[in-house]
Amino acid sequence: MTEKINWSLQVRVAHGPQIAATGVVDVEAYDKVSVEIAAGESQQVDLVPAGTERVGMVLIVPATPSADLSYEIDGTAIALDGAHAFLGAGAARLLGADPASLTFTNDTAEPARLDILVGRDVTP
Repeated sequence: MTEKINWSLQVRVAHGPQIAATGVVDVEAYDKVSVEIAAGESQQVDLVPAGTERVGMVLIVPATPSADLSYEIDGTAIALDGAHAFLGAGAARLLGADPASLTFTNDTAEPARLDILVGRDVTP
C-alpha cells in the first residue's frame, strides 16, 4: 500500500508575480526525524536505511534558519538559511549518491533544531 505525501508551495513577490505549485509524492513509507545539533558541533543524522534510488522526497526544516547552519553534499557545505525541499526522486538525487545520512554542522551559538521528513519506497 502506498502513502501519499501531499505538498503545496506558494511564493508571492510583494507587488509582483506569484507562483503556486502542488503535487503528490507516492511512497511506501515515510520517516520523520527531529534532531537537535549542539552549538559548534557536527552530527551525522541517519535518514533512511535505503539508497537514493528508493528516496522519493526529502524535506529539511530548521527551527531557526541560518547561514551558519549547514549540511554537506559531496564535500560542499549547503547553508540551511531556509527550508530545503527535494520533491520527487530526481530532486532527492541532488543529495548525493546515497542519502541514507547527512552530516549537519551548527556554527551558531545556540543549539539548532531540525525537522526532517523523508518519503521512500521499501521494496525494490
